[in-house]
Amino acid sequence: MNNSEHKERIIIGNQLKKARELLQLTPEEVAIEISTSPKDIVNWEQELTTPNLKYLEELSKLYGREVDYFLRETPNPPTEIEFRGKPGESLRNLSKDTKIVLARFDELCRNAVEFEELLDTKREVKISPYSSSEPLKKVSKDLREKYNLKDKPIINLRELLEHDGIRIFELPIPNDEISGFSFWHSKYGPCILINANEIKGRKNFTLSHELAHLLYGHKSSVCYIPSKIGEISHGIEYKANQFAIELLLPEFPVVEDFKKRGFSKRPSEKELRQISYKWGVSIQALGYRLENLGLIEKGHIDTLLETKQFFKGKKGPRTPKWEKQLGKQFVETSIETCKKKFISIGKLANVLGIPIRKAFEIVEQ
Repeated sequence: MNNSEHKERIIIGNQLKKARELLQLTPEEVAIEISTSPKDIVNWEQELTTPNLKYLEELSKLYGREVDYFLRETPNPPTEIEFRGKPGESLRNLSKDTKIVLARFDELCRNAVEFEELLDTKREVKISPYSSSEPLKKVSKDLREKYNLKDKPIINLRELLEHDGIRIFELPIPNDEISGFSFWHSKYGPCILINANEIKGRKNFTLSHELAHLLYGHKSSVCYIPSKIGEISHGIEYKANQFAIELLLPEFPVVEDFKKRGFSKRPSEKELRQISYKWGVSIQALGYRLENLGLIEKGHIDTLLETKQFFKGKKGPRTPKWEKQLGKQFVETSIETCKKKFISIGKLANVLGIPIRKAFEIVEQ
C-alpha cells in the first residue's frame, strides 16, 4: 500500500465492527439507520473502502462512540454479555437508546484508563474474586469488616468501592429497561454501571447486586432487578440479590432496629420508610428482608406495592448532574488531563457530556 492509500484509510475497520457488534446490530440494520447499503458497512469494516466524514459522524452517533474510537485500536469491549432478570429477553431485545448507553459506559471506562496512562497514574484494584461456593454471609461479612462497618449502615458504598479500584458510573437508562451492568475487563478492571434514574436506595441495592457478580466471577451481565425482589427465586440473579441483602441489611442490627421501634407485623409505609432511609435501601428491599426474618407478615410489602402508588418513592431529576453520574475521581482525572494539554477542551466537554463553555470555565477555575 502506498502512502496516499494509507492516508485515505485511517479508519480502522475492526473498530467499526467491534462498535456494531457490541450493540448487536446487523450490517443491514446499520445501513437503514444511516441511509446507505449493507455492502458499504461490510466494505468499511473490511477496509475495502472508507466512510466519508458524514457517514463517520453518523456511525459515531449511532454506536455511542467518539470519532477517535475508529481511528486507532482500542481494547475489545466486554463480550458474551448475558441479560438477566427478564425471562425470555435478550440483549438484542433492548432498545437502540439503551444499547447506546452501554456503549457510552464502555467509552467512559476506556477514557478513564487512557487518562490515567497519560497522567502516569494507575488505579490499584484491591478486591479479588471469591469461589462460587463461598457462602454469601461470609463474603458480605468480609467486606463489612474490611470497611470497618461493624453493625452500621453503609452510607458511602460507591466511594468505598471506587477506592478499591472499581470503575462506577451512573447513566440514565431509557424507560428503566435495565438496572445495572457489570464486567471485569482485562484492561479496565472491574466496572459497574447503574441506572441514574433510580432512587438512592435502589441504586445502592443495584450496586451491591452487580458487586456480587464481580466477586463471584460471573460473566459480563446486564441485569433487570424487579421491584418485587422475591419474583427471582433461584439462579445467579437470586444469589446476587441475597448478597445485596446480606451486605446492606445485616441480620442482627436490622432485627434490633426493628424491635426497638415497636412496629407491628403490618407496619405502615411511613414506618418502613424510616428504617429504609437509615439503612440506605429501598422499602422493597427492606420489606423483603423483614419478611424473611419473620418480623412482618409475608406478602405485606406486595400489598403495599399494589395499593400505594407513591410507595415506589420519588425519583430524582430525569437527567442527574454529570458530576454525580461520572463520579468525583473520574471528573478530576479528566480535568487534570486537559489542564496538562494531553486532551483538548472539546474532548473534555465530550467526555463529561457538558457544553464547551462549561468545560472552559472548569479548566480555568
